[in-house]
Formats: sequence, C-alpha cells, structure tokens
Amino acid sequence: MRIFRQFPEALGEIKRELKEMGIRVHSQTFQDQYVGDDPAFASLELQNYGYVVSQPKLEDLKPTQPWADAEFEDRVSGLNLNPGKAWKLRPEVWEPFMENGVGFSYTYAQRLAGEFPVMPTQIERLISNMSRFPDNRNHLLTIWEAADLGRVGGHRVPCSISYHFLKREGKLLMTYQQRSADFVTHFENDIYLAHKLQRWVAEQLDWEVGRYTHFVGSLHVFQHDVAEAF
Repeated sequence: MRIFRQFPEALGEIKRELKEMGIRVHSQTFQDQYVGDDPAFASLELQNYGYVVSQPKLEDLKPTQPWADAEFEDRVSGLNLNPGKAWKLRPEVWEPFMENGVGFSYTYAQRLAGEFPVMPTQIERLISNMSRFPDNRNHLLTIWEAADLGRVGGHRVPCSISYHFLKREGKLLMTYQQRSADFVTHFENDIYLAHKLQRWVAEQLDWEVGRYTHFVGSLHVFQHDVAEAF
C-alpha cells in the first residue's frame, strides 16, 4: 500500500498508476443504466487500490464547489433527506438519476440518518460512543445496507461502503472504504467529503486529526474521460 505525505502527491501518483497500470474493463452497467454496447464506457481500472496520507489537509483538495460543501451539510444534518439540496448545484450529474422527479434510490444523508426517522442517528451514536470508549475498534459509519447486496445489474447502490474511526496516540484516524470510484467525476470529491467528515468528527470530540487511509475496490476512468484525466 502506498504511503504519501499529502493529498497532491497521492493524487498525482494515483493518476500515473491508473494510466500506466490500469486494466481494460467494460462493465455492462453504469449506475442503473445499460452501457454494455457503448464504447464510451470502456474503462481503465485499478483493482483493490489502497493508500495512506500521513499529513492530510483539506485545503490541498480541489472539489467541485459549491456542491461539495452543500453535500457535506446534507450528510451531517441528521435529517432523512432525499433528494436534499446539494444536487441542485450539480444537476448535470445528478438529475439523470432522479426517480420520477421526486428523489433518488438513496442519499448519503438518508443512510447516515437512518432509513426511518429514528434517534439517535448513526453520527450521533458514533460521537457518543467515541467520547465514552475512545480506544474501541467498533467506531464505524456504514453506508451500505444488507438489501444492497442483491441489487446488481441496473440498480443504483452507494459507491461508499463505510468510514472506520480509531483514536490512536491522541489522534483520530479514519479508513474510508469504497467499492467503486470514478476518477474524473467523483474521486477527488469523494476524498474531500470523507476527509471533511474525519475533521468534523475530530472537532466534535476536540481531538487532533491523524492519518487518512482509503481503499477502493474499483478505481476507474471511463474512455469518454481519458482525455480530461491524462
């Protein structure tokens, strides 16, 4: 697993490795759409890619703004938001996935709050448990649900799986696990939102921020984005 000091170094090397070592893969589906006969959706892919950033800084990242900060506010609101507000700031990406014009198959705000309006939310439980048992290994926010396991071939499921938190040597460490990441459209945004969550949790607990670790099952760039990526 690669270890980098800061995010710009990591992103530069990840891009190089994707270009030079990516394997050609053409999946039949993209989100909930069939793309098996569309050459634009052939991809270069790194499988089971992991890296660590030892001194992560939020200001080193360049997410899609103002969407990214609005999306973060949706996610940590504690509200069961679907569709929420952020998607309107990036309609060219999200509107095609709107179902019947009223909402999405899922939102991160919804998954973090709980599918039904129950209290406390996942984030509230995390903060409470970490304050009481800071050295425990069980501090995790999960985005995937059991029902997602059966949704294959034309069903949208979250790209993020979980965020695992550990307090070690006085610092909050986080491991972010994804099943899939689109290098051009979403990857830096995904990193920004995950590390912003790490910093936000640390602020709630008045802890220092430590290492950021990231695993991606499929990190890929589509053929229609190759020119922009490289």
